[in-house]
Order: sequence, then structure tokens, then C-alpha cells
Amino acid sequence: MSNQDPNLQKPVASEEHPVFSEAPVFQPPVKLKHSGPGIASFIMSLVSLIGYIILAVMVINLLAHFSQYQTLDPEVVLQQTGAVLLPFVFLGSLLLNCAGLVVGIIGIALKNRKKAFAIAGLIINVFIILGFIALLAMGLAVPSNTADIYPSSVQSL
Repeated sequence: MSNQDPNLQKPVASEEHPVFSEAPVFQPPVKLKHSGPGIASFIMSLVSLIGYIILAVMVINLLAHFSQYQTLDPEVVLQQTGAVLLPFVFLGSLLLNCAGLVVGIIGIALKNRKKAFAIAGLIINVFIILGFIALLAMGLAVPSNTADIYPSSVQSL
């Protein structure tokens, strides 16, 4: 009675027939945590910025002392301005920037974590380090005396 082959069957829900497959199950989005190293990098960048602000205030205080007394006698300067702390504040802030740079890179490399703080910390640390390099380059480019600017005037003396 039937001209159909008995071996043929109705298609079942499988990979072969996507029309008959089951509907995808809705999964709520997973809340990602902030990257721990990213937060640490951001905090390090902020602390180093505070260190550089303190350093600037100390240098301004030293320059004000120089303009007031017209001397940089080491005993007087150390007693009144705290200039002995300048290299420690500077090196501490610079080391914080370098460590923050490394920790920021680690924070960006972590999977399944938010990267906002890591990116912000990394950007701030990179800008501070590049600014330091630019200031260093400008300082090295400034001639140390007038003989570098006007060599003929020194030779004629």
C-alpha cells in the first residue's frame, strides 16, 4: 500500500536537523570581579602621584629657602627644609611606578576579570614614567655652562 521505504524514519531532533533542535537555554550573565592586581596598580599609581606632589612641595620649599637666605649651606638646609628626604621620596615614587606598571600588566592579562582599574593604573604609571624620561632628557639636553653655548667667547679669554 505504501510506496515508502520502511528504512526511512521521521527526522529526530539532532545536529543534522537544526529546525527540530531544542531552544537554547537562557543563562544570566556572569558578574565579573575586579582584577586584584588591577586595583593594586591603580592604588600604586595614586600613591606615587601623591609622592611626586610631596616631592614638588619639598623642592619649592628648598628653592624658597635658597631665595630667602641666598645660601645652600648643608647644615641649614637640612635643618630647615628636610632636604635629606628628597631622594627617598623620589626613588620610592619611581619604584612604585615601576611596580605598578608590572602589576597593571598582570591585571590586564587575567581572564574573567574586569580590567578597568588595571587599564587606568597602567595608563597613569606609563604617563608618569614617560614624563620622568622626558624631564631627564630635557635636563641632559640643557648645557651645563656657557662654554657649550658660546665656545668662541671662552677661547678668546
